[in-house]
Amino acid sequence: MKIHNFEQLSDDWFDIRKGKMTASHAQAIATAGGGLDTYLKNMMAEFYSSGIKEHFSNKDTDRGNELEPQARILYELETGIDVDEVGFIEFDKYTGISPDGLVKKNGGVEIKCLNDNNHFNMTIEGIKSIESKYMWQIQMSLYLTKRDWWDYVGYNPNFEKSLLIYRILPDLEKFKKLENGIKIGKARIKEIKELYSNIKI
Repeated sequence: MKIHNFEQLSDDWFDIRKGKMTASHAQAIATAGGGLDTYLKNMMAEFYSSGIKEHFSNKDTDRGNELEPQARILYELETGIDVDEVGFIEFDKYTGISPDGLVKKNGGVEIKCLNDNNHFNMTIEGIKSIESKYMWQIQMSLYLTKRDWWDYVGYNPNFEKSLLIYRILPDLEKFKKLENGIKIGKARIKEIKELYSNIKI
């Protein structure tokens, strides 16, 4: 495991992620079906291209980029523990994650700056309202880092209850699916690389 402290969304950050399965696609990896194959083809197109960068921008991601530093500070004040920011954690040439932070020696944090409707729903519904894709993202982070827990942090400054924290523990059943999906993904990446290298121009 190697920690890179590149600024997220920088050119170095995009470069180190190329050709690696990441936790943001953990749900597709775990299901190991057509979604995984589509993800890997798109990922390898980025790997071989000099122009493609996996970056999506919309009002939700823009809000997250703006509010995440505030959420991190409030989390530190609420919990009394510091968050170490990292750019990218590389596990091997096939896998890595870009966590929102590592906490102490055994935890991590995933911050989501929710819109008003989703934040209110989470306030009244609790942990069960966390989207499946985010739960898978956290489980893959736990699986790869071998940490004991990961805090899901929901933040929206429009509410009096602006900061919501839910501790997520390892799910061994999800780990089995992730292990299998990563194994299949690695084999498919090798296959795609071989196919590409054997193409005669």
